[in-house]
Amino acid sequence: MSLLIIHCPLKPLFEAAGTDDGFNAQKEAFEWCLCETNALHATVQSSGTGTVESMPYADEALVLMPTLDVRLMEKKVPLVKAKKLQQVLPSLIEDELLGDIESTVIYALPHLPGQSGSQRTLAVMNKSWLHWLVRELDHILTPRVRMIPDCLIMPLQNTSTNPQEPFSSCVAFQRSDAAVIYTWHKTEQLGVAWIEESEEVVLPSRLKDIKPIEWSWDWMTPSAFTFSRRTDIAAASLNLLHAEFGVRKSSKKSTLNWFSNSGQQLQTPLSKTISWLDRRLWAKPILWAQYAMSSIILGAGIYTSWLAVDNWRWGRNIDLSAAQFLAPETIGLLAQNKNTDSIALAFTKQLTNEARHKGLPTDADFIAMTGKLQQLKTALGKGSIDKMEYDGYRIDFEFKAGGEVLSAADVIGKAQSLGLMVADLGNNRYRLQPYAGLGSS
Repeated sequence: MSLLIIHCPLKPLFEAAGTDDGFNAQKEAFEWCLCETNALHATVQSSGTGTVESMPYADEALVLMPTLDVRLMEKKVPLVKAKKLQQVLPSLIEDELLGDIESTVIYALPHLPGQSGSQRTLAVMNKSWLHWLVRELDHILTPRVRMIPDCLIMPLQNTSTNPQEPFSSCVAFQRSDAAVIYTWHKTEQLGVAWIEESEEVVLPSRLKDIKPIEWSWDWMTPSAFTFSRRTDIAAASLNLLHAEFGVRKSSKKSTLNWFSNSGQQLQTPLSKTISWLDRRLWAKPILWAQYAMSSIILGAGIYTSWLAVDNWRWGRNIDLSAAQFLAPETIGLLAQNKNTDSIALAFTKQLTNEARHKGLPTDADFIAMTGKLQQLKTALGKGSIDKMEYDGYRIDFEFKAGGEVLSAADVIGKAQSLGLMVADLGNNRYRLQPYAGLGSS
């Protein structure tokens, strides 16, 4: 697989915040590095600086936004749903912002395991700058894009515990004209960045024991690769692009015709920058899948019910048709409940008796029935029959004990394969019926 690491440029300090076109001078300032990855490490293939359109294709992209443009702070938030939380976040930090709250975007980072539910890390960004970055990143040739503050790929400790790994630090610096930009990774989701108007690298007294490292692809590549492979929930679902997604989504009012617009919404530029692991991307497909599955289950239920009703209707029609030809004696037996057979079965027995009176052979004759029983016995590999009872219409039999024990399903299945009708009477006893194929109830 290939991983594209992108380091975004710094937001211009004196550009107009309300106009996206004021940032176009930064189009050529995106730094990128293409890596070929496996389960253990990443190998640099190529790197460069330029526009997003000039970057190569990759299976996934990790975008690093300078921490100088992202203010990270910890706040206690109410335990409400995500939509409601997004509405109350501005009021929680309004007093701590120097600029207008309308020009900022606030995003609550995923909750850390083991942390209090009300304790969350908030990322505050300039709305115009974030919108411009998202619009530029729309041109990346990759199916998955994530954007995080660049401080999060840095270690929390000053030096690496593995002596074979290159030196790493929780503080990094980058030279910009006559100033130095420092970035410090404080805690799991907190980082701080500041500018010193000096060409000499000097840290505050609080960080005097830390040796800073300069931003370079040599150590950024393995650090970014390690972060991209983290599987813990907070790191895997962290994506600053969700902040832009939430702003756009909240600005659109829900309507009854959202079904007709769902296809158009998936074609918006933002859809290309959402992570494939983001559950909001799959919300509508899952909803449609639920509708489809419900329709299949409902249709199967309706079809099964129709088959049951149709089977009953046909059985009823057959009984009504057969009742017209029943002899008075047969009708008398049915009326007196002396015969528990159905009308169709009683009519079949009546026709069998009439055929015998005329001297015609029938399928229910003893010779025909014993021939069928012999055929079944041979197919099952049974030596002999222990008991057999013939009532002039059907044979009740029982196999002699010994040999392989057959289940009722095996006997009935073999009989059906031979075109015979056998019913299980329990206790290793079976009933062989004539006229296989006509059915009985």
